[in-house]
Amino acid sequence: MADAPAAADRVRNLLLRADNVLKNTVPDGDEQDRARRARAALEEALQVAADPSVDPRVRELVQRRLDGLDALEAGA
Repeated sequence: MADAPAAADRVRNLLLRADNVLKNTVPDGDEQDRARRARAALEEALQVAADPSVDPRVRELVQRRLDGLDALEAGA
């Protein structure tokens, strides 16, 4: 079992990474690669958030972000 503050910090950092990847566009950039990198960060965040020391609301937040990315990709 991970240390609760360390797990929460890791989830926060992964959520920030996913946000930054999605926000920072590059002209003629590879949109699929951006989505892939954001998804990788969110999936890792979901794994870390599965730790029992992490508040269940955080797991729900990460899942909603993944669902949002699914919707974004479906609309693209």
